[in-house]
Amino acid sequence: MKKNMTKRLLAALLAAVMALSLAACSGGDNAGSGDQAASAALTEEEYQQAVEDLGAEMTEIQNNASTAMTDPESAKEVLESMKAPLNDFIAITPPEAYAAGHEKMQSGCQSMIDFIDTVVAMTEETDQTKLTELVSQMDEQLRTAVNDMAEGASLLDEASN
Repeated sequence: MKKNMTKRLLAALLAAVMALSLAACSGGDNAGSGDQAASAALTEEEYQQAVEDLGAEMTEIQNNASTAMTDPESAKEVLESMKAPLNDFIAITPPEAYAAGHEKMQSGCQSMIDFIDTVVAMTEETDQTKLTELVSQMDEQLRTAVNDMAEGASLLDEASN
């Protein structure tokens, strides 16, 4: 039973990663990467590269996640590994032209981190009432992550044109 739940949760997570990758890639010339997280604003070119890097990192994690589907411990490691690039992107100071889009992307990244934490909590939970609550939280977190990232990507695309 727990193995089936882990598979379902990972399937939901893979869908979320795909949405994140698409949002990061659809931002046109926008970017976010951990190597560039700093208090000084990035140049437009650096920021564009950072968004592309975030999309690439999420795609790589998605590819790795497919091999972790049968092992709950590996699945947790993949989930935890997803948080680093998201946190790195949150820490970036974008150029002024990308500020509004980046703010939405930050919100989406934080919601995705919250989603990941909820997925991990679900793999360890056995109480059905608590699981029901976590499913509800997970649904809202994923919806917020996808919506905010899509809106942020759209704003970033507008800013780059």
